[in-house]
Amino acid sequence: MPHIAVNMYPGRDEATKRDIAEKLQQFYVETFGTDPEAVSVSIVEIPGEEFSETIQQRYRPGDLYLSSRAVPAGEYIRRR
Repeated sequence: MPHIAVNMYPGRDEATKRDIAEKLQQFYVETFGTDPEAVSVSIVEIPGEEFSETIQQRYRPGDLYLSSRAVPAGEYIRRR
């Protein structure tokens, strides 16, 4: 059962988060031919001042397929 995890800055309302989750689920279903009921989506809001460190602690460097200004590739804290 695939799971899509989204970490984002706070500030979106519940309707927007639900819309994002549904669109991600639909994209996954269309791309991989998966049953929609098998795909779960979570959205976790992380305050801006904690974002980089939280992401760096939560994910391995090789799991970051696209980097951003908030979490640049190669600048991970080695705590694992």
